[in-house]
Amino acid sequence: MVQQHGTVQQYVVYCDESCHDVTAHHKFMAIGGLWVPRQQKADLSKSFARLCRSVGLRGEVKWKKVSKSRLEDYKRLADFFFDQKNIRFRTIVVEQAKVKLTEFHDSDAELAFYKFYYEMLIKWLETSNQYLILLDLKSNQGADRYTDLRTWLERKLGSPSSILDLTIIDSKETPLAQLCDLLTGAVAAAYNGTRRGSAKEALVQHIASRAGFHSLKTATSSSEDKFNIFKIDLR
Repeated sequence: MVQQHGTVQQYVVYCDESCHDVTAHHKFMAIGGLWVPRQQKADLSKSFARLCRSVGLRGEVKWKKVSKSRLEDYKRLADFFFDQKNIRFRTIVVEQAKVKLTEFHDSDAELAFYKFYYEMLIKWLETSNQYLILLDLKSNQGADRYTDLRTWLERKLGSPSSILDLTIIDSKETPLAQLCDLLTGAVAAAYNGTRRGSAKEALVQHIASRAGFHSLKTATSSSEDKFNIFKIDLR
């Protein structure tokens, strides 16, 4: 996302998370972000919603709804992402048993969760661009979690004007947030394991193939700018 010809580029970043309990109930959690050029947001949202309707998906698209009867439909939704050259996806994978809550996060699992959100976002934010960051609504114990996340990002960027807003949305009403849920869920499933022969296993492999990977249980190079998977080292 490089500034072009001196023009500030604006992006909408849809965020979602999967298997996020920071208690090792799931071995790995994933936090993902879908980067969309703001000027294309409306058209891409309408196109994705239209695709969902065309395959008979009237409710909310979610990773947990993937089934044998809907496998081909969900493959088409994943293909939508790969067929759009101007949208990108990045996810951070965290091995939850290695999160040292007492040592690094004030014994606060929620604080740790938003620190990992920061790590997912910051590597793809540039001071030359501007971002509208949209997170799915969560019931936080800490009242200032979203404000803190925005402050951390602005402090690192050194440019408060780079973050146009960081706010919450209802993913049920936001088609591209649902696409982010699908991709994030696939990465989390790849790391945590899927049942052999299941629809979710098949969809994980389909997405990996479209991304050009042998498996989604991988860590991509930092230069991978279409489907980027970062497995954080918590040693």
